[in-house]
Amino acid sequence: MSDASLELWALPRGGKPKSLGLISGNKGVLQLAAVADKALADVPMLAVSLEPKGGSPTGSPTGPVLYSGPCVKDW
Repeated sequence: MSDASLELWALPRGGKPKSLGLISGNKGVLQLAAVADKALADVPMLAVSLEPKGGSPTGSPTGPVLYSGPCVKDW
């Protein structure tokens, strides 16, 4: 899968998906641009899509959604 990337998306209430970044490596660790309380404040769901290498070229998910689930505050 070297020609593809996994991209994590925030799915805010009533808004369009927002990229949180690419997931790389086998640990799935991702640095958020802002603290989690701010970046995920109004985000009830997260999703992971399969995108072209380097991420979505459009700023929105273009590939299939492989995973999705609730965004639960656990800190």
